[in-house]
Amino acid sequence: MPAEDWFRAIVDALALSPDRLLTLALDPDGLLAEPESRAALDAHDPPVHLLTLDPADPIAFRHAYESEYRSRWDDGEPVRLLVRLPGDDPKAFPYDLLARAGGMRQVRNLALYTFFPHLAYPVLQELARHDRAALAALYDVYQAHPPPQRLGPRRSRRYLLEHLYGVDPEAIRTPADLVRYLLQRHDRKRYPPPSLDQELLAAWQPVPVLASLPLEEWLRDEAAFCRYLEAVWPGYLARQGLPVASAPPPEDAAPLLPALDDREVQVRLDTMFLEGRLRPVRLAEPHPVYGWMQAGVYFDPAAYATERLRRLLALLDSTVPGPESPHRDWLDFARSWAEGVRLRFQVTLDEETARHLEHLHDRIEDAFARWLRSHYARLASWPPIPAPLIGDRVAEFLAYRLRQGTERLALLVVDGLAWDQWLVLRDEAGLEPLEEGALFACLPTLTPVARQALLAGRRPARFPETWNRTDAEERRWREFWDGESLPPSAVLYLRDPDPPALEDALADRRVRALAVVLTVVDRMMHGMQLGTAGLHQQVRQWAGQGMLAQTVRRLREAGFACWLTADHGNIEGTGIGVPREGVLVEKPGQRVRIYTDPRFRQQAHEQFPQALAWTPEGLPEGVHLLLAPGRTAFLRPGRRAVCHGGLALEEVIVPWIRLG
Repeated sequence: MPAEDWFRAIVDALALSPDRLLTLALDPDGLLAEPESRAALDAHDPPVHLLTLDPADPIAFRHAYESEYRSRWDDGEPVRLLVRLPGDDPKAFPYDLLARAGGMRQVRNLALYTFFPHLAYPVLQELARHDRAALAALYDVYQAHPPPQRLGPRRSRRYLLEHLYGVDPEAIRTPADLVRYLLQRHDRKRYPPPSLDQELLAAWQPVPVLASLPLEEWLRDEAAFCRYLEAVWPGYLARQGLPVASAPPPEDAAPLLPALDDREVQVRLDTMFLEGRLRPVRLAEPHPVYGWMQAGVYFDPAAYATERLRRLLALLDSTVPGPESPHRDWLDFARSWAEGVRLRFQVTLDEETARHLEHLHDRIEDAFARWLRSHYARLASWPPIPAPLIGDRVAEFLAYRLRQGTERLALLVVDGLAWDQWLVLRDEAGLEPLEEGALFACLPTLTPVARQALLAGRRPARFPETWNRTDAEERRWREFWDGESLPPSAVLYLRDPDPPALEDALADRRVRALAVVLTVVDRMMHGMQLGTAGLHQQVRQWAGQGMLAQTVRRLREAGFACWLTADHGNIEGTGIGVPREGVLVEKPGQRVRIYTDPRFRQQAHEQFPQALAWTPEGLPEGVHLLLAPGRTAFLRPGRRAVCHGGLALEEVIVPWIRLG
């Protein structure tokens, strides 16, 4: 059952009537705040307006209610209004609204327990906090398999594990069972709330062969699990008679080795080697390797990279997400595609493979741009916990970590770093991230917009006076943390700091929230004459100098929890021409042009009808964008340049890395 049914059920629970102008609803779990719920309200004929009663700001609500609705009703205008209260007490509604809506009996209750009455409400609330997307899937599951009676918290958690997450704790009794589940779990990126994981651990601890393993760490940390698989892999190969050149496996590897004989595990490991999520082992001498193990071993690096790229392209070709795919599919696909981009510049392509790659690249960019235009607004509604989904929620995530007990935290923002360049940087600098994730940059993918939103923890519409400048970043960073009640001495912003400046910051024990902006990659990009291949080479040289690795090491030594991200990525674009508009454009760019008058954008659009006249939500009022399509740019026809500002996958989905 599609997610639309869940949001239709939410709206149906309101029992809206065409002749009822005012409806009141309790919404303690924020179901009406979802864009899909608002879209369902807008689809009514006539549409239903939504107004939130914020108990912390009743004056603002009263002003909006009186000026925009009650006065119109007094004039006989039949405008329909739904007032939502983010709480569970109907008495919190003003008396005059209750009277007009028909009294407290007419107040609709949208608490989750009204949709899932046989499940424990605290468990439902935890699910909504940690995996909000699962609510739509749970609605489907609940209709198909309703519990026969009301369940307590423990049985509710077991119900969710079995029916929603597809895991029976009692069915996992061997290392092969465990590895199959962990590979599936981390592949799908569907992580149950903490109390459900505790149910899993409680069921596995009595099993001796499982109890000796770091189960809790593997459940929550994909990177830790992958590191262990990489450590075990040489030992497995040695058992198959292959002359590996790696260190022997850890002493505690024995319990996990038999799991690699499982066919289902082997299929997934093969894919993970292709995607670069597991690193292959080098053989000490040439040796024939057959079947699924070929993806995880090599002797000749060039031959291995060529064959891996060929197989990876075939895999990517069959897994391009569709127009209704969830955002997680695109985040995962972007990481795999970045591995393909990196490999492309490590090998010499034959003509057929080169054509295949170019065709696939165009198909990917077209599909992603279409998806982004339909789904970008939805990204803003996702909570920043357990991980931020979009750049302007990063600061909220960091604030949460600070409230949870992290003593000091640092955010490294590498200006313009695309995912494929992160892979080059990671390996050349010898970085060992604890977690590798991804997030969406704020649109448009220009430094003044995206980086300011990243550091401000707000969308560009919230800073209309500085959205197109970079000189307010420090102020935005400090304003955010001031709102979190950190004193000024605890907050610091550094841009391209030299070693003494960084050491001074680390030595100041008052500093708890540190932002370090590194502009070196963006400067490389804008001076690049050799395209993405040349940018990879320069990133490799920069990483080899050791400055980034040294910075990360010193941050960790000083007690900082450290995350690395980018404000935006980049792509190599081919010129389609430059609009003739003189001073009519507010901000001319190679991938996006920004106008404050829609007529001027229309004039440029008429010159380039293939361009995209689309302005995403979250920008200041009066801003209008014209975006270069696909892998093109507003440059002289045929000219190529590495640039940013558009909707390409490599520009929008950027690394989100936990370094320590």
